[in-house]
Amino acid sequence: MRDLLVTGTDTGVGKTVIAASLVSALRARGVRALGFKPAETGTNAHETTDSELLARASGERVALASPLLQLLEPLAPAVAAERAGAVLNPEDVESRIAQLRKAGYTLVIEGVGGVLVPVTWDYTVLDLAERCDLDAIVVARPGLGTLNHVALTVLMLQSRHIAVRGIVLNGRSATPDLAEATNPSTLARMLPGLRIVETPYQSGGDVIAAITAIVDRLL
Repeated sequence: MRDLLVTGTDTGVGKTVIAASLVSALRARGVRALGFKPAETGTNAHETTDSELLARASGERVALASPLLQLLEPLAPAVAAERAGAVLNPEDVESRIAQLRKAGYTLVIEGVGGVLVPVTWDYTVLDLAERCDLDAIVVARPGLGTLNHVALTVLMLQSRHIAVRGIVLNGRSATPDLAEATNPSTLARMLPGLRIVETPYQSGGDVIAAITAIVDRLL
C-alpha cells in the first residue's frame, strides 16, 4: 500500500475528516496506518486539533507523527511561522516521513490548504508530495465552483507525475441543489478514469465511522 497525501481544493473542505477516515479504513483492512499532519495552523486550545483527530483514528499516539509546526494563527504555514518567529525545515519533515516508513507504518499525510500553499517560502504541499513519492486524494466542496478547483488541483498534481487516487466531494446536502447533483458526473467526464466519491454532510455523531466505508472505495 502506497502512502497517501490528502490535499484539498481550499481550506475548510474537510481534509482532516477524510484523512482520519482513510486511516480508519486502512486499519480495518489490517494495514498499520498512521495519520500525520506535518504543519498545523489555526490551532485552538478549546477544540480538538487535526493531529489529535488523526491520532485517534490511528489508534495510537506516535511521537514522530506529531506536527513539527503547530501555530495559533489560521494562515499558511510559511506566513504563520514568519509572524511567530518559528522555523520549519522541509528536510525535517521528510526525515520524519522516512523514519515512520522505516518503523513500518503506511502513512496518510494531511496537507495544509491546497497543493500550492507554502509550507515554507520555497516548499509547497506539491513539493512534499513529489519528493516523498505520495499518491494524492483530493478533497473538495460538493457545490458550485468546485469543477474548476478540482480540475486545477488535479492538473497541478499530474504535472509533477503524482498519481491521483480519487476525488472526494465532501459534505453533500441531504437535498442537493443542481450543482451538487450534477458535479460528480461532470467531473467524471472532465477527468476520465478518476474515482469520484461523495460523502454526506454530517451534523453530529461519529463522522469518521459514518464515512469510512465510503472512502474505502478509493483504496
